[in-house]
Amino acid sequence: MKKIFILIFAAIAVFLISGCAPSIPTGVTGGYYTPEDCQNKPDAVFDPSRAADKIVVNKSEHRMYVYKDGKVIKSFPVSLGSNPGRKVRRGDLRTPVGRYVILDKRCHPIKYRAMTISYPNAEDRARAAKLGVDPGSQITIHGQPHWNADGHGDSYTLSHDWTNGCIALTNSDLDWLWGSVRVGTPIIINE
Repeated sequence: MKKIFILIFAAIAVFLISGCAPSIPTGVTGGYYTPEDCQNKPDAVFDPSRAADKIVVNKSEHRMYVYKDGKVIKSFPVSLGSNPGRKVRRGDLRTPVGRYVILDKRCHPIKYRAMTISYPNAEDRARAAKLGVDPGSQITIHGQPHWNADGHGDSYTLSHDWTNGCIALTNSDLDWLWGSVRVGTPIIINE
């Protein structure tokens, strides 16, 4: 009987270690992206035929909409800052609300790719000054942590708000967006 118990326990352990069980990462970070990881992706090459006029993020829907000629051409699920509400200060883990533009597009060693948005705008700075706080900066649209480079954990990451205030997409969705957005593209983030 003892041998059967040990065999059953060993089988369960192998099942869990093999990755067949649901992968719910807790504090897993591991690994970094190299510049080569985010370059030379066919979907990420800029395509003028789908050049976006603007991006709209509706936080309440956890959804990003990409517009061209006034029509939605694509939408994506997103993860947001881990605290609900409007960003007010550095470190509050909230995603801002307002009108911004894309400032740059770059490879990111931790989150695959990143597009910096122009937070804080004048309204954000005025609100923070009135409260006597630092509004923060470096809010981006970015991809997934390296442990999810292949997308196996997308359903997990998209079911949680886990960023420090940024907007996170799956890496494959970010590839498509990357090929559709120029620096200077407006982004509107609604509550």
